[in-house]
Amino acid sequence: MMINTANLPYAELTGAIESVGHTIAISHSPKSHAHTGQLNRRAAGLPNLSSLGKDLLLASRAQRLLWPVLPFVTLAAYVWVFEARYYLVLPAIFVAHFLVSVTFTHDVLHGAAGFKPSTNDWWLFAMSLLLLESGHAFRQAHLHHHSHCLEDDDFEGSPAHLSLSGALLAGPLYLPRHWLHAYGLAHSPSQKRWMLAELMAAVLLLLFAILLLKWSAAPLTYCVFVWTGSCLYPVTTAWLPHYKPSAALLGQARSLRGKIIPALLCNLSYHLEHHLYPQVPSYNLPELAERLDPHFSRLGVSVVQVF
Repeated sequence: MMINTANLPYAELTGAIESVGHTIAISHSPKSHAHTGQLNRRAAGLPNLSSLGKDLLLASRAQRLLWPVLPFVTLAAYVWVFEARYYLVLPAIFVAHFLVSVTFTHDVLHGAAGFKPSTNDWWLFAMSLLLLESGHAFRQAHLHHHSHCLEDDDFEGSPAHLSLSGALLAGPLYLPRHWLHAYGLAHSPSQKRWMLAELMAAVLLLLFAILLLKWSAAPLTYCVFVWTGSCLYPVTTAWLPHYKPSAALLGQARSLRGKIIPALLCNLSYHLEHHLYPQVPSYNLPELAERLDPHFSRLGVSVVQVF
């Protein structure tokens, strides 16, 4: 059965992915991992967004305007700092750039950034150029992770079954394996074309950065930073939020609450809340967490308090 997912909104795309057979199952471990059920708000007995407040889907005009611009503002800051030779500041600038870029891409792939489906495709392509990875592959594998959280064919979540050292060692080959996994999941020729185009664009940009090395090391240094960030995906996107899941359904993901650290992480630390309500944009996750507190207390869900 062939399903064209090119212009489907998030909910329909998720359903399409769930409805077809998957031809590839990549895991870091040959062991079979027990699965306690699909991690979503319905299975957990939590209220729908109409009950919690549909304002959680809304954003101010400033948020709508600023959020797509931030990756390019931080990229400009990287260029300026590099040219000014403030090399000690570069890692901090790049971490900020990487975080806002990944978080914005994450909102886009979930359809939570407020764009039309066709516009989402072009935003994913644009972010692929900034992150030197395939945004459409990211979407395909990530939606599969949501619908098959920590199951045997959940490549994105598979580092959660490893030790910390194992997750770190998985980093250098993570992106190519992630792309192959996503390409195997894709049943739409359009999605596969996007993935191939993004892969070729990333390779060409890397070659271009090498050619420019004679005049400036900034592009290649940027590529090295991006590659380093992607090597940490197994730890940051799987091991930390999912390591040692409990037998309880809501114990499959963690929630790190606080004022400073979650803000510095662009609210990505609200991982459990995100799995339950993936359509809520990242900047509204703290408010979602507050509204879920009474329900979490009733269900005995514990959260991790940080600064």
